[in-house]
Amino acid sequence: MQNYSVGVALFDFLPVLLSALGLHFLARAIAFRHPPLAAIAWAAALLIPFGGFCKASWKLIVATQGVHIDWLENMLFIAMAPGFVAISFALFHARRAWRAPLLRHSSTRLLLWLALPLLLAAAAAVLRPESRLWFFCLLGTTTIANTALIGHAIAACRWGGLGWPQACFIYNFVATLALSGLSRLPPGEATAWIQEAVNFSAQAAMALGAWRLSRRMMERP
Repeated sequence: MQNYSVGVALFDFLPVLLSALGLHFLARAIAFRHPPLAAIAWAAALLIPFGGFCKASWKLIVATQGVHIDWLENMLFIAMAPGFVAISFALFHARRAWRAPLLRHSSTRLLLWLALPLLLAAAAAVLRPESRLWFFCLLGTTTIANTALIGHAIAACRWGGLGWPQACFIYNFVATLALSGLSRLPPGEATAWIQEAVNFSAQAAMALGAWRLSRRMMERP
């Protein structure tokens, strides 16, 4: 298992903070455009950074004490999977409400979308505790939901006549895919810093795009 330097571990908190900032902007816009989903949006905006904070804390403990706390590392996708499903659902309906304010949403659909992957992951953890099947269930859910979130954000930018924020969200998506490829590189200090730099730039782009989109969505038509 890879070890981390203290510098890498501390730097890992910065992308988490940027992610929290971007999600704050999105949740604020969602709450403005579709108040019934405000609580869901804010809960997701807290849950996703919480997962990132747990993973960054795990890295710091590894770097300073050499101790690997599995549950702390695993909290990343346990928190991010439902968080991304919830906020992508909320942004989709906020975008629709922006275009047609009389449209309504169904909370039952959200519950179904949340319940299915979580139940599959829980079943996999119980039936095959020795495998990582539960992890791949949550990883797949997070990937799909994050892709949906970026798609809804780009669509909202297009509706609002925003140009460069679309590029921010596209860059975030591409950089996130690049991180998957970088994870296959041989472990080491240089690789860790490259991964951190890409992640930082991805979350910075997300925060910048979300800031501009939220300002546009909160303007009166």
